[in-house]
Amino acid sequence: DCTLGTDVSYIVGGETFHAHRAVLAARSPVFSAELFGPMADATMPSITPEDIHPVAFKVMLRFMYTDALPPDDELGDPPVEMLQHLLAVADRFALDRLKVLCELKLWDNTSVKTVASVLVCTETYNCPKLKTKCMDFLAVQQNFNKAVFTDGFAMLLQKFPVLAAELGRRVGK
Repeated sequence: DCTLGTDVSYIVGGETFHAHRAVLAARSPVFSAELFGPMADATMPSITPEDIHPVAFKVMLRFMYTDALPPDDELGDPPVEMLQHLLAVADRFALDRLKVLCELKLWDNTSVKTVASVLVCTETYNCPKLKTKCMDFLAVQQNFNKAVFTDGFAMLLQKFPVLAAELGRRVGK
């Protein structure tokens, strides 16, 4: 990671990431407002955002500079959890292309074990196409019967009971 000419640092989860304000602002309206708007962050040499996974922040920064995601093996095994963290930062910083890529990769890696937690993400971060795919997948009786015993399904029931009820009506039809 080259720090030449960097003019802002982000401290995420105890890790420091150096960046160029102009690059971040050019790629994200959220960074643009944060770094060049009237907010206090505009003059600060380092910024400490809350509730961001440090590896997801690092991958997001790399994406902002290269327009590419790292290979799947760098996203963890299985990559679903990291992709969910990445989807969260993509949504937070209004990186629409990164968000679409995360949605595609999430779908490619979705299974009965992960579909309910992915569905929670689709609702949390406004991903209607991926939500439809997850709902259709869960509407299949044998998928639903397995997914219902996952931690993700418990989270779905807790956070989005209306969605869980809608699923219940669709299963087996």
